[in-house]
Amino acid sequence: MSTSPEQLSGDPLDRALDRALARCLAVPPLPADFRRQLRAAIARSGAIDQARQRADIERESALQLAELQHGYVRLRQRTLGALVGGAFATGLLITFALPWIAARFGPNGVFALPAIGAAAGLALSLRAWWQRSPLARLLP
Repeated sequence: MSTSPEQLSGDPLDRALDRALARCLAVPPLPADFRRQLRAAIARSGAIDQARQRADIERESALQLAELQHGYVRLRQRTLGALVGGAFATGLLITFALPWIAARFGPNGVFALPAIGAAAGLALSLRAWWQRSPLARLLP
């Protein structure tokens, strides 16, 4: 067995095994153009691997893009639904609450409705902020 410099740089046990195998086994004859065929096979396998990797990456990228677009469409639908629902709820609230607010607050009742809405929005915003705040994790 012919020992190359890569094989000699290994562990002492590996070198001893290589020497023992070289004494016991005869080196098989290789075709004259074996090295050229080996390099050509390696080059072909590298090109196939690169093509396969490229196809896999493109397929994965297409799947991720499709998932992202599906999520975007779903987000748009949810946002549109929330806006339509909010507008409908606001219309109902004004229809039923405006007479009560006008009776309760008089001519300044028109200003009370936006103030109540702003207070409710501020309260909901503070609650959402508090839930995401690191300060909320400190308290029991």
